[in-house]
Amino acid sequence: MMCSIADNNYTSELLNDTENVLANSMIINSSPSIYFPLTENDRKSFKNLKTGRIITEFQFKVYDLCSQIPEGYVSTYKSLATALSSSPRAVGNALRVNPFAPSPIPCHRVIASNFFIGGFDGEWFGRDKKGKVCDQDDNKNKNEKINSKLERLAKEGVFFDNEENMKII
Repeated sequence: MMCSIADNNYTSELLNDTENVLANSMIINSSPSIYFPLTENDRKSFKNLKTGRIITEFQFKVYDLCSQIPEGYVSTYKSLATALSSSPRAVGNALRVNPFAPSPIPCHRVIASNFFIGGFDGEWFGRDKKGKVCDQDDNKNKNEKINSKLERLAKEGVFFDNEENMKII
């Protein structure tokens, strides 16, 4: 399967079509899913099991948008942020606590804008928050989570080189 990046036009069109996003959020993946609230009323009081906090309207916008990234494609934190008129860090923070992963919200399909694997489940592989390369002991602790992201993407036809940069096939 060829890998492509979902660009700003793609994500912006989806964001503008809120009904389509909500109607398809549970249909996007036919495998068993975690319950994803679709109605505004259900969303107002839905608690994130990871944090124990109510999921914000912004977080739901990020999850709705992310749910539309098809298998075999990736998008970037920056592209999602642009579509949401937000920042990549805000998008990353919402995805870091995504209680609906991997289905119906496939946050593993979001990578850094330089095609680096980026983060997964709260960990950022290879570099600290300032971009400095982490030592081997620090990276060992993160390998399990990052390998999970790499495996999920590989099953969908998206591959990375040994430096954790995406390879376009």
